[in-house]
Order: sequence, then C-alpha cells, then structure tokens
Amino acid sequence: MKFEKLFSPLTLRGVTFKNRLMGVPFVSGFATEDGTVTEENIERYKREAMGGMGSITIEPGVVLPSRSSHNIRFSDDSYIPGVREIVDIMREQDPDLKIGMQLSHFLKTSRKGYIQKVEDLTDDDIKNMIQWFADAAGRALTVGLDYVEIHNAHTSTLCSFLSILNKRTDAYGATLEGRFKAPTQVYQAVREVVGDKFPVGVRICGAEFLRGGNTLLQSTRIARRFAELGVDYVSVSAGDKIEDAPVPPEGYPPDGTAGYSGERMSPSWIYPDGANVYLAEAIRKFVRDAGHEMAIVTAGKIRMPQHAEEILQQEKADFIGLARAILADPDWAKKAQEGREKEIVKCAACNWCVEADGRLEQVYCSRWPEGCKVAAPVPWLPKDARPAQLPKGTAAD
Repeated sequence: MKFEKLFSPLTLRGVTFKNRLMGVPFVSGFATEDGTVTEENIERYKREAMGGMGSITIEPGVVLPSRSSHNIRFSDDSYIPGVREIVDIMREQDPDLKIGMQLSHFLKTSRKGYIQKVEDLTDDDIKNMIQWFADAAGRALTVGLDYVEIHNAHTSTLCSFLSILNKRTDAYGATLEGRFKAPTQVYQAVREVVGDKFPVGVRICGAEFLRGGNTLLQSTRIARRFAELGVDYVSVSAGDKIEDAPVPPEGYPPDGTAGYSGERMSPSWIYPDGANVYLAEAIRKFVRDAGHEMAIVTAGKIRMPQHAEEILQQEKADFIGLARAILADPDWAKKAQEGREKEIVKCAACNWCVEADGRLEQVYCSRWPEGCKVAAPVPWLPKDARPAQLPKGTAAD
C-alpha cells in the first residue's frame, strides 16, 4: 500500500481504529440556538462518514445548560435522540468507522463584550461542571459512541484552568497542580462513568500563542500528567484564545479565532503546511521518554496524504487530525487509500470556514459548487471545484 502507516490500525482500550485518520471537531453552526441537532447536522456527518476515515469526532457537545450559539448541546437527555440519529446514520455509511464526540464547557461571553474568567467560578460552579461532564459521558454511552474527547483547548473552560493565565489563588490555581485539578476531576468523573474499556481522549493547546500564556514547556508537562492519569490520546491543537481577540463589531461577541492566537489554531495559506506538527512531535517525545504509550494526534494544515504519511513514518504523531481538509473533500481518506490522491479537492487554507465560525454563521467550504452549503457533492473532483478564495496575487500552494 502506498500510504502504509496512514492506513494501519491502532487499538486503544480494545477499540481498533482501522486507520490513523481522525476527523477532529469542527463547529458547523447548523444546530438550533438551543443546541438541537438539525437535518443539516445529520446530512453533513452522513457525507463525512462515507469518506473512509478511521474515526470522526463529532463537533463540541456543550455540557452546560445554556444557549450555545448554534453548537450542539448534550446537557440533558432531551438531546439524546438528535445525537443518536447522527451516530446511527454514520454507522449505516461505514460500520467500521469509530465515532466520538468532544464534550465541552465554555466560559460565558456576551455581545456586549463581557468575558467570564475562571477566577469568577465558585466551588459550586466547578462541582456542577464536573457533574455535567460525567452526565454527558453517560449520554455518550446511551447513543452508542465509541469514544469521547474532553475539550481542554482553545476557548474552553478547562483550557483556561490549565493556562498560566489562570490567576486563582486557591486549590484550582497558583501552581501546575492547582491548574490541573479541575481537568483531573473532570477526567476521573468521566472515566468512572464510561469504565475501563472505553477510550477517553483530551484535546489541548500545544501552545496558546498568547502573551503570558502556555508555551510548549507547559504543554509537555500537561500531556505527561494526562498520560499518568490513563488518558488514551492527546489531540494537540494550538491557539484560539479569546484573550487575544480584537474588539469585535457592535453586537458580536469576542472571537478567539480573529487574533494571532486564532491564526495559529488554523494555519492559513501564509503558513507552511504542518505548521503545528512540531508541537505534537515534542509532546510525543516527552511523553515517550517518560515511559508512556499514550497516542498523540496532530492537526493543522495537513492537506495531502504524502505529508501525513511522512509525519507518521517519522514518529511525530500517532494519528493525523483533519478538519478543514475533510470539509473541503470528505472523500480524502478513500481517495488516498485507493491511490487516487490526485483527485483530492485540496483545502486552500483560505479560512473562509474559520471566519464564518467566528461570525457565528453556518460553516461551509469556499471550494464547493455555488449554492452548496451543507456538504460536498457526490462525486466530487477538482475539476468541479470553485477557485480558492485567497487574496489577489496569492496561490493556494
């Protein structure tokens, strides 16, 4: 096989992922304002499940009971039928696909500029948050998911606890032990619910790319702590910190994707391919040197199979995370496995999709045909794609 490592299996807690391609969470904006799954959500995941990925992590399921800016919510049992419908239709397309969901808790922001901080949370708030994660993990079992991922990156509350920007002076701050306490308690609560035969991963920032924020030095230590806890994989992202957000237009909330930190989460055309791979590579080495075999996922502008194969062959990561690449072409994995990589509709890294997310709009790819807003058509070939939406005088490559 041309991409031998890319299409080799990997087993976590007895669950075998048929290949090393993981669809990492990407908000669609299709859910209703109260977080209910819509037909558009279902149709997009159905299309992605057709494409040969080893695993797909459904976009953030928000565990707190509040409005979610069109994110899927998983905060009470009324949301079970919608998520179950997504899971069932994905399994119909590919029974071997492993399906997970990212469980997320976010600090509050408002269109008037208010940004909540972890320092504002009471002990009862933290206790409730931990219970909400545990309850959502129970729902994950109910709907038939294969694994869950706990969101400890970007604008999530748990990422803010982990950051050295956390200025709490009690048991939930001050030191690495303190900053790690809430993420530890959340993981332990989730693990107690799902048991020992169910993979649980976490997503972290390899670097926050924010003045005064976590760098790779802190992230290697954080990853090692998760390995010591028994976490099955760490998905390494970067940036997207709301503290770096520029002043938003009137009537819009602060947007973590809009500053430099946000740029580093989703490297655009101005950055080299694989701009964040070095973060995963360093974290993997640090964890392996400490004697742990926890799997590492890397992501961030990995657009073509040869590049993905090289990353795995060079042992920089154990899984390749794709988000924008499979939005642009849901058949990315299938085409690569069948030796049809020249037929992949290549992500332009124009960040049309990321910017739509930041504006709280529905997310789609600029390369899809005119009027196509939910998923790429079938069949889908480069000759049918629209030109990349890049600034004048630049190129997608």
